[in-house]
Amino acid sequence: MAKWPRTPDGQMATPGARPNGHGESEGDVWAEWLGRRRDGGSPARRLRTLDRLAPVRDQVLAAAAIAPGDVVVDVGCGDGMLGLAALAQVGEGGRVVFLDVSAALLDRCRAGAEELGLRHRAAFVQADAADLAPLGSSFADAVMTRSVLIYVADKARAFAEFRRVLRPGGRLSVWEPINAHGFPEPDERLAGYDVGQLATLAAKVREVFERRQPRATSPMLDFDERDLLRLAGEAGFTDLRLTLEIEDRAPEPVDDFDVFLDSSPNPLAPTLREAVEEALTPYEADDFLAHLRPLAEAGDGCYRSAVAHLVGRAA
Repeated sequence: MAKWPRTPDGQMATPGARPNGHGESEGDVWAEWLGRRRDGGSPARRLRTLDRLAPVRDQVLAAAAIAPGDVVVDVGCGDGMLGLAALAQVGEGGRVVFLDVSAALLDRCRAGAEELGLRHRAAFVQADAADLAPLGSSFADAVMTRSVLIYVADKARAFAEFRRVLRPGGRLSVWEPINAHGFPEPDERLAGYDVGQLATLAAKVREVFERRQPRATSPMLDFDERDLLRLAGEAGFTDLRLTLEIEDRAPEPVDDFDVFLDSSPNPLAPTLREAVEEALTPYEADDFLAHLRPLAEAGDGCYRSAVAHLVGRAA
């Protein structure tokens, strides 16, 4: 029978325990983004996002090679897209550890596991991806992540922690956007749209985003696929395999411009509406949005998407 992890205060992180005694709280940018800001508060857009991510979920899970009886750690579990699907794969003798910095998101995962009737197979641990102290060494059979390392400043430490908690031969499956391939955008583009006619206004809006996430220090931009391979190798992973997909694509046509304006590209970024209101006068905002709206509604633009999927084994 798989062992349960312990929280930093030494308590068992049982399926019914709230990690570290925290409840859902205000100011949780991670929970707020997944719950509302990512999709502008639109249930329909949220469903489209989940449908779009389903193949990614399946790819990460397949590479983790989960078998009945395994202990699987979903690092940065968010609202449980990976971990909830893994509950069925580990069987009665296995465990899925949902690990996240957000207590509110862990609560959502707990509710999801309960809805599936599989809460007894799950543990919920509040911790940072670069500090998995609640988990013992050689604890797990697989570690998986999706879009987590882009928010981690000390990626070397995160990989070292992934290796520490895995038993020898344990599997690693990491899926990450590689934003360095698509940013910075050319001056004449913003979010993939041609804003050359209003380049001065677009520059003001872009400055708001860059103040929130400066290029020079953002962990979203300080690495590429070669760094993932290097860091994994230095941490003690072997049999490494990385697939990189780069695609220049048109944005999805926008069916509700207000929802589009109220959506944020990541938990640390403003929405486009917030950036426009902060950067521009009302008259400038009217001109800028009048230019942007038909482009967004038609999906008339181009941006570069790059993602890497890294698979390896603990040496």
